[in-house]
Amino acid sequence: MSLQSKPPRAKKCRVESCGASFVPARLGQAVCSVACAILDAPKNHEKTRKALADVGRKELRADKERVKPKGQYMREAQASFNSWVRLRDAALGCVSCDKPATWVGQWHASHFRSVGSSPEHRFNPLNVHKACSICNNHLSGNILGFLPELERRIGLEAVEALLGPSEPKRYTIEDLKAITAEYRAKTRELKRQAA
Repeated sequence: MSLQSKPPRAKKCRVESCGASFVPARLGQAVCSVACAILDAPKNHEKTRKALADVGRKELRADKERVKPKGQYMREAQASFNSWVRLRDAALGCVSCDKPATWVGQWHASHFRSVGSSPEHRFNPLNVHKACSICNNHLSGNILGFLPELERRIGLEAVEALLGPSEPKRYTIEDLKAITAEYRAKTRELKRQAA
């Protein structure tokens, strides 16, 4: 009993302008001649390049995520939180002075209790309100103007709770990722409601 392999079947050349039938000499051969291979190469090169680029981008994104320092997560969480605060208070003026919401300057998310003195209130919505860049940057939050307006907005009891003792908070990377995701979602919801 002898094992005979089937002879290779004829294929049609992949190059559209050729279309000749040929018997492949190698596994995976898709063109009939060197001339057709040269014509076919740029098209295959583009497909391969795109496939490799997609894989490369995914791997690069995963690698960047693996080596990202905790400080980067903190900056992303703070940026998403601040963006939400500015959008939440869009109709209100500066919390520290009398600038109206129509002021055309830059708006910040200003902390009543500073992040340095009270890091546990960094992401507390009652502690952070929209303020003009002048009060926030040049007047260190303009606390003398901030306090009366804060009492009007959130009430005296809430202000006293902010000023009273509080439990220290150490944020983990997972905490910061959750904060970022939460406030990005809240920002999208506010934008959707405004539209």
